[in-house]
Amino acid sequence: MVAQSGEDMNPFDQAFQGMFDYEEPWYIPEGTPPAPPTVPLDGGLTALLLAGGAAGYRQYTKRKG
Repeated sequence: MVAQSGEDMNPFDQAFQGMFDYEEPWYIPEGTPPAPPTVPLDGGLTALLLAGGAAGYRQYTKRKG
């Protein structure tokens, strides 16, 4: 897309001009480890998922036969 002067652009284009431009981070030190996941899968969540799976399996086997 060719950049236009502010007067030549419609209001929609003026409102969003430059909004989606990506800028590289200016500095990342060498040897920086990657960031850990923000939400770890802890023991409580694992237990909840396993209990839900077991309850669903019990309902499945009751209906199946």
